[in-house]
Amino acid sequence: MRKMVSHICLLLLALLQITTPSSAQTATTAIPPVSATTTISAANPAALSYSIRPSGLTVAVGEPAVFRCGVPKASPNLTFTFFGSHGNYSLTCPQGHMEDIPQGLYGSCDMKKGQSLAVWTLKGTSFSDNGTKVVCQQSNNPDAPDAVLHVYDNGASYATLIGCTIGGFFGILLVFGLSYTMLQRSDTLQRCFRGKETEDDMTIIVTKD
Repeated sequence: MRKMVSHICLLLLALLQITTPSSAQTATTAIPPVSATTTISAANPAALSYSIRPSGLTVAVGEPAVFRCGVPKASPNLTFTFFGSHGNYSLTCPQGHMEDIPQGLYGSCDMKKGQSLAVWTLKGTSFSDNGTKVVCQQSNNPDAPDAVLHVYDNGASYATLIGCTIGGFFGILLVFGLSYTMLQRSDTLQRCFRGKETEDDMTIIVTKD
């Protein structure tokens, strides 16, 4: 009987050892929901991206320059900063908060096509605008793309200068020619330029023969 009892105890211990790994395996099968949460958190950074990144511009002097920066609607907050000869100005979207800016520079915010869009527009460029820089910064995004403006001379300014010089020269000649003609034909103007006529200061001596 004692041997029978000992055998039964050994069988029970063996069964307990076999069933414990299966319970551990069932515990490990509960891990996949954690990976599901990680995929959800990994999907959030998709909103922290730029649908439109500002690009560098090369324009002729006098032409307008337009910089754009867009972010997804899921994370619409961004700040678009302008660094140029006009000064440094920040445009905050989507609220559209903007500091006082001079004439010739315009900033705007817009929500369209599932994105928040910020725009800086320089209506007329000059050589002083060469090297102007814009920086776009999305909230909670370490990536801050930027762009630079390059202004070149296409020869139009020299042509305008030459045309103005030639036009001014012929204009001066025309004015002098008309003035001379009027002076020749007008007795009043001739008297003004000649001054008052003076009688010859002569002494006449009358003698009797």
